[in-house]
Amino acid sequence: MNALGLVSTCGILLSIIYLISTTAFDAIVSLQVISLNISYIPPILFIMLRKIRGQHVNYGAFKLGRYGIAINLVALAYLIFIVIWIPFPTMLPVTGSNMNYAGPIFGVVIIAALLDWRISGHKRFQVQGPQMHKS
Repeated sequence: MNALGLVSTCGILLSIIYLISTTAFDAIVSLQVISLNISYIPPILFIMLRKIRGQHVNYGAFKLGRYGIAINLVALAYLIFIVIWIPFPTMLPVTGSNMNYAGPIFGVVIIAALLDWRISGHKRFQVQGPQMHKS
């Protein structure tokens, strides 16, 4: 019930934001798209680099086989393309009402996260790298 209440509340708040300002709603949606696509880049990049270096990769249930590096390169190219173009405004000339604020908001979120880490996050969280298994 708590989860349903939270999802319903978030949906209602987003609907209210859309009714008040489509620009704010578009910025929220674009920010999520940028963040999600950026989160895909490191795992794809690092697994591809391990494959290129000939290091063992622990696969899960799915494996791309001999086309893995090529598919990873295409995926990275697509993600970089998306991350560059999503923050751009959808119309010209750009005004305050049709500006895409996702880029600046993403910058603020990154700066806030870095400040939080610098001020207190490094005390709350322990940095631990990936566990390497020797084969």
